[in-house]
Amino acid sequence: MKKTLAVAAALIGACSGAPGESDFVTACIEEGQRGVNQALTREMGINRETFCKCAAKEASATLSADAQRAMILDMQGKAQEAGAISSKMSESEQMAFMKGAAELFEKCGRAAGAK
Repeated sequence: MKKTLAVAAALIGACSGAPGESDFVTACIEEGQRGVNQALTREMGINRETFCKCAAKEASATLSADAQRAMILDMQGKAQEAGAISSKMSESEQMAFMKGAAELFEKCGRAAGAK
């Protein structure tokens, strides 16, 4: 019975179309460990884990599933795939994506201790 409930919960989550917060956090942390991102994080005094957890929550609350997917792909270094998703968005969706992403980075940067 427990196994059936776990499978059902996973399927319900998959049907929402939105990536999970854990996918976002993982991609965000990995991005922060690459070259210039690592130096910038250190220079700005940002706690990357705190930032990524905040950003994941904000993204799931304010961005569309497509925007979240595009952000994750971009953080994974898959700019072409991210661009393909965002290019299919309407102009108003793209504007909401850009505005939401900017607000997310500002809010979560402060929360994570940015200098």
